[in-house]
Amino acid sequence: MTENGSMTLCYPYPQADISGQIKLFPEDFKVNESLGFELSGSGEHLFLYVQKQGLTTPELIEQLSNSVGIHPRQLGYSGLKDKQAVTQQWISLHLPGIKQTPEIPATDNYQILRSHWHDKKLRVGVHQSNDFDITVRNIQGNPGDLQQIIKRLQQHGFANYFGVQRFGRQRDNVFQALKVLTNRHKSKRLGRHRKSLYLSSLRSELFNRILCRRIQLGIWDNPVNGDLYMLAGSQSLFNAALDEEILQRYAQCDIHSALSLYGCGDSKLSEQALQIENEVLTSCPEIRDTLLKHEIKRSYRSNRAVPKRLRVSYQPQENIIRVRVELGKGVYLTSLLNHFVTIEPNKVSSGS
Repeated sequence: MTENGSMTLCYPYPQADISGQIKLFPEDFKVNESLGFELSGSGEHLFLYVQKQGLTTPELIEQLSNSVGIHPRQLGYSGLKDKQAVTQQWISLHLPGIKQTPEIPATDNYQILRSHWHDKKLRVGVHQSNDFDITVRNIQGNPGDLQQIIKRLQQHGFANYFGVQRFGRQRDNVFQALKVLTNRHKSKRLGRHRKSLYLSSLRSELFNRILCRRIQLGIWDNPVNGDLYMLAGSQSLFNAALDEEILQRYAQCDIHSALSLYGCGDSKLSEQALQIENEVLTSCPEIRDTLLKHEIKRSYRSNRAVPKRLRVSYQPQENIIRVRVELGKGVYLTSLLNHFVTIEPNKVSSGS
């Protein structure tokens, strides 16, 4: 356990004795967002593909709304992107009655790379993936076993933990959430955004604990009786008996175990899978009861994530590790990195 009450996570493979630093320079952390669907070319919503650095996504939204002269609620985005990075992402602007693309001047912090019209607003979580190009600097340790670990990650995926940034800059969101949400007067004064952030932190903490417990029990390469399954590349869920076909599909990473993002509603798990989750929930009664009190609806998240086009190289002349990979939406780059390199605590990033 850490000082702030979060779980010390475990990993499915032996880890390399390597450490390093990320985001020493904005160019060390590059992210390109891919929508995964075609824009219609007509409609009331102008989609902008924006490159930014030195801005959070909400700060970008505010600056664009001021530039165009519309309310921030008329803008949409799919994923939050890092401030200390060079990122490219889609932003939509609702511009009813406007036929021509407005001129939006570039600034030191952002520039418009391209634009298209579309008939729907961009909503959170609709993008398909993010492409990362990361430089890890000041490498310490022995990178000799690095490629062996990378092969395992390519073939079997990695633990789909929520990244540390989900728990706040001081890593104390869980502590703060329980302090506020269990107090009726403080909870009433809490803003909508902060409340959502706190509740998400609590669900993320329980998910990480459940996944960590399964790894501790040696449950990684095979599912267990009572598992709920999630089809790779989608949110499709199904129950099935544990047979040879399921085992084969699991080994091929065609399906994954779906673990609870805890909340109200009956669980779709049973037998051993449900027993493991209930043991974790019983050990965290304050988090469990707080989520139920605030009527958060139960949902599910895959236990594994499979990196696409993962390329990792150690460059001894510069003493850096270069990481290039495509990850699906909601998958944290830091969770992948933690499987093969220890990142210094004061140099962490996001990516969803």
